[in-house]
Amino acid sequence: MPVPSGHRPPEQTLEPICIVDDDESVADSLTVLLEIFGFDVQSYGSGADFLADDRRRTAGCLVIDQHMPGMNGLDVVDHLQKEGVQVPTILVSDRLDTKTRERASTLGVTKVIEKPFPLWPAV
Repeated sequence: MPVPSGHRPPEQTLEPICIVDDDESVADSLTVLLEIFGFDVQSYGSGADFLADDRRRTAGCLVIDQHMPGMNGLDVVDHLQKEGVQVPTILVSDRLDTKTRERASTLGVTKVIEKPFPLWPAV
């Protein structure tokens, strides 16, 4: 798949983008898309898998699903913060309520995106 016109991969990407989603098709799609743009991507099927990997400390960005078996996305973000790990985070979910949005804001989540993802970002 060619890189869309006007977009170039980063010159040098040292820190991986970490994707945490129990839906393998979502994780695979995001991984392929980001790799097309030249990013180093690590994918995990659960919050526990991500937290067990030392690369969590060096992630350049975290894209995490809120609703997963075991630990939910915001619990993972909270755990990272308690470890002193600060990483820009995008929370994705197909069920976002006010309480989840408020907690995400309190935890400093950079962006909250509802699934299914829009084909084109709003301008």
